[in-house]
Amino acid sequence: MAKEKPTAKDKAPAKPTLTKTAFFQELAEATEMKKADVMKVYDAIIELVRKQLGPKGPGIVTLPNLAKLTAQHTKADKGGKKAKNPFTGEEYITKPRPAKTRLKARGLKNFLESITKK
Repeated sequence: MAKEKPTAKDKAPAKPTLTKTAFFQELAEATEMKKADVMKVYDAIIELVRKQLGPKGPGIVTLPNLAKLTAQHTKADKGGKKAKNPFTGEEYITKPRPAKTRLKARGLKNFLESITKK
């Protein structure tokens, strides 16, 4: 008989992720601070990142020893232009696209090395 492929039921259950409450509780215990104080610090970090990545900021922020966040703002496109499909050569009219912001996050070298399985 041929071996059966393992199904999702056969795999070990995944560890649950931290909830928001558990996240702040872990940080409070690690820093020996009150949970409310940890939440204030976290809110301040979020506001700092928001200012740096916003339309008036430089668009790049580095979270020391953790990650580098980059925001790329694109303008809206009115559409209605004629373009050619590079594969078929068929002409078509472009659609309008709204302005958007793309966010990229990349881990820094030391952090990535610390979480890599060996």
